[in-house]
Amino acid sequence: MLKRIPATLILAVSALLSRLLGLIRDHLLARSFGASSGEGIYNLDAYYAAFRIPDLLYNLLIFGAISAAFIPIFTQYKKSDELKKAWEFASNMMHLMLIFILIVSGVAYLFAPQLALLVAGGFEGEAFDLTVRLMRIMLLSPIIFSFSAIFISIQDSFKVFFWRSLAPLFYNLGIIFGVIYFAQDFGVVGVTWGVIIGALMQLIVQLPALKTVGYKHVWLLDSARSDVRKAFKLIVPRVVGLSLTQITLIINTLIASFLVTGSITIFYFADNLQAVPLGIIGISFAIASFATLSELAMEKTSKGFVTEISRVAHQVLFLIIPATLGMFFLRAKIIDVILVAGKFTASDAAILEAVLGFLLISLFAQSLIPLFSRGFYAYHNTKTPVATAVLGSLVSIVGSYLLAIVYGMGVVGIGIAFSAGAILNFVLLYILMSNKCKEWIFDWLNVFKIIISGAFMYGVLYVVGDYVNYGARLIDRMGGLALLTLIGMISYFLAAYILKIPELRMITRRK
Repeated sequence: MLKRIPATLILAVSALLSRLLGLIRDHLLARSFGASSGEGIYNLDAYYAAFRIPDLLYNLLIFGAISAAFIPIFTQYKKSDELKKAWEFASNMMHLMLIFILIVSGVAYLFAPQLALLVAGGFEGEAFDLTVRLMRIMLLSPIIFSFSAIFISIQDSFKVFFWRSLAPLFYNLGIIFGVIYFAQDFGVVGVTWGVIIGALMQLIVQLPALKTVGYKHVWLLDSARSDVRKAFKLIVPRVVGLSLTQITLIINTLIASFLVTGSITIFYFADNLQAVPLGIIGISFAIASFATLSELAMEKTSKGFVTEISRVAHQVLFLIIPATLGMFFLRAKIIDVILVAGKFTASDAAILEAVLGFLLISLFAQSLIPLFSRGFYAYHNTKTPVATAVLGSLVSIVGSYLLAIVYGMGVVGIGIAFSAGAILNFVLLYILMSNKCKEWIFDWLNVFKIIISGAFMYGVLYVVGDYVNYGARLIDRMGGLALLTLIGMISYFLAAYILKIPELRMITRRK
């Protein structure tokens, strides 16, 4: 029965549930620790700063390797009916990556104080010591994720998405468990152990999928194999590209550590909020299409590839544009419902609203970058996404310093620079992909219709917004927000129907 459900629907529903759990997680964190007021105000800043180095290790050494190299090579073996070689390749890569990440994580543990200076150089005393302590705990997560990344990529290659779609749900549940049961007695340290529990849970939940795809483990450790060498040739440019993204995040965190207390937390909350539509739409569609794009890239002509990437890109825009406009209009109410509680104050919310507004400007670009990057990966081309990421990162880093520090805009300046870098990255990827395919990927008339439908929805929300009851009680505020969201959806889909936008009927069709 699961095979009859479109992959994009499985991933989108999973992403929706995961993001909802993420919002609950952020609500609990904001209520328990706040951002810029109360005792122990550095807690969440230290918590989020400590994430950066473990995230760097995971994204560079695990996620970067898998997304760029594993699926195209594994898919090529699978399509050629060479499953024995496919399982050998998967097992060998797992062993090599595990050994490597163990060594790197061990070194990072020893030099955690020095690494903490890179992300929290503006912290002093207890805040800095706490960042080091939390970082050392979180260094367990890349080790666990090294297994998960291989298992998820195998499932993606077989287009089996159900079990892998459960992973982020259990990850967030682990963190929520840490907040509820450990935070009161152990503070933010207890929350950090919840991160490790979540990482273990998201690994365990994927184990049934291995039986589904017929996984056969091979005890092999050979770095000289031709497929491993090919993988690492693909990995190196991807790691360089991802390192730029991660360096951008690290520098942004470092800059925020010199700003007023709570700046790191506010940027994280803003990023997490805009990540809701990004994960549900942009990431889900890119993941679901990658195996298909990898198969089509092996065809003699690019016609099938162009059709597929164009189809997916239009579907992403059809959903992300109204999501962006609706979220922009409702962002103050969204922040009020989700985060304004306990130690998270109205003044924190005002700054967060501004940062979120600027991040949303680039949401369309952030949602399409994963798809177009995977389009190049399907052709075993990792250099082009690296080049575009270089320029995007430079804009973001230089812009963050100038706007946040030199011009005194604070964390809002970081949000503006982040969006500018993302938009530049996407525009370059789009132009280069269109040149490669020798035709424009977008039907611009159709894109214009989507924008018009989104503008109509925004206008409807603007008109009816003052008439929807938005009371003082949380349940009343949630009801008002839900009603406005429903009105926005109805008005957008009505406009899309009138304008005969094809994605309205294509979006849930299984290809």
